[in-house]
Amino acid sequence: MSEASFPHPPTTIRKLHDHAAGIDIGAAEHWVCVDPALTPEPIRRFGAFTEDLIALVAWLRSLGVRTVAMEATGVYWRELYTRIEEAGMEARLVDPRKTRNPSGRKTDMQDCRWIWELHAHGLLDGAFVPGPEVQQLRTYLRFRQSRVELAGVALQEMQRALSLMNLKLQHVIADIGGTTGQRIITAILGGERRAVELAKLRDYRCKADEATIAKALTGTWRSEHIFLLRQAHTDYVHHSAAMAVCDQHIDALIQALPARGSDDQELPPKRPSGKNDFSFDAQRAAHRLTGVDLAAVDGIGPNTALSFLGEVGFDLTAWPNSKAFCAWLGLCPNPKRSGGKHLGSLPTSANRAARILRNAAMGLHGKLSPLATFFAKIASRRGRAEAIKAVAHKLARIIYALFRDRSAYDRTKLTPPLTERAKTRLTARIARQAHNLGFQLVPVVLA
Repeated sequence: MSEASFPHPPTTIRKLHDHAAGIDIGAAEHWVCVDPALTPEPIRRFGAFTEDLIALVAWLRSLGVRTVAMEATGVYWRELYTRIEEAGMEARLVDPRKTRNPSGRKTDMQDCRWIWELHAHGLLDGAFVPGPEVQQLRTYLRFRQSRVELAGVALQEMQRALSLMNLKLQHVIADIGGTTGQRIITAILGGERRAVELAKLRDYRCKADEATIAKALTGTWRSEHIFLLRQAHTDYVHHSAAMAVCDQHIDALIQALPARGSDDQELPPKRPSGKNDFSFDAQRAAHRLTGVDLAAVDGIGPNTALSFLGEVGFDLTAWPNSKAFCAWLGLCPNPKRSGGKHLGSLPTSANRAARILRNAAMGLHGKLSPLATFFAKIASRRGRAEAIKAVAHKLARIIYALFRDRSAYDRTKLTPPLTERAKTRLTARIARQAHNLGFQLVPVVLA
């Protein structure tokens, strides 16, 4: 078929942004490209110092640039992104995978020109970048999470040092990072070697008795192993102190932010989580920021709720619907089709928010709730990995609905009413199980 036989002949891609710019971000230098119609020198190189960023923004403003696209390269884009927004221009952060493979030789000059060309023709979508308040909270929360992980590594090093001395303390108490474990380790580092005296430091809540702890603390005391224990304990104390200071900054920031939820509203009691809980009421803090009690959702505790808000912000207006939100999280199928055939699924890039929801989904295994029932149903048919992703997807939809409707979580809505056919099948199955156990199922007429 010739081109003339088409009822509507194909048109070329139209330029959407006349006053656009593309920036290739680097650690030591930034390459900027603008429309050649704006200046005889459309491509310029700028350094990464603060005075260079000021000159870069001033040059863009002098040319009348209104929108700028840049690659998300490490953390080097953050300061320039902020300065461009403060100058009144639109800053669009794009995925580097969307701007690769330019024609010609691979250079920074060619990259910035390619970014400008794609952006000028409307072929680049901007990534989600939260506001300054959310970025500040996110920085604190991510730093705190890194301290939690490093404190866990320090605990493992302490366990290794104890095992080298044939001390079985970690096998008779639940957690050597608890009160009993830290008392005993501190005493050991202070020079105490008598097992009976060390066992007397046992906290009254510890399930193991003094005699068992004394047996576990009988071993060999070699100087190099004591050195390992001391270094690991010092790291653990340092990271724990850093978490406490970080909690103070997080609490102060939350109190300074505008409140969307009332502090007087009664919330269900906070569920216990662990020794890495925030030093303040994280459930009340998350409700204050959003007006929604995310901690009431099955699988999502106060710590998870506050960490999730640090990634997605205090409202979900950046996504028009729950489908777009789940797609951004990477929890939706990504099918690959070509030639009219389904060729499998392309990998999806899950971000930190999606990992938080996946961890929450894993915590539902074996629990009594509609989401846990859904988890078991999917796991029995398609495996545990698919069940985790499916439950995380459902959690994302629930969270979006709570933000959209500003309503409380109601788990009864997750259990659909039984149809007559489903009731008949359920009754028959229960009757068969009762018969196999030697019982008889007798119907009861309820008043």
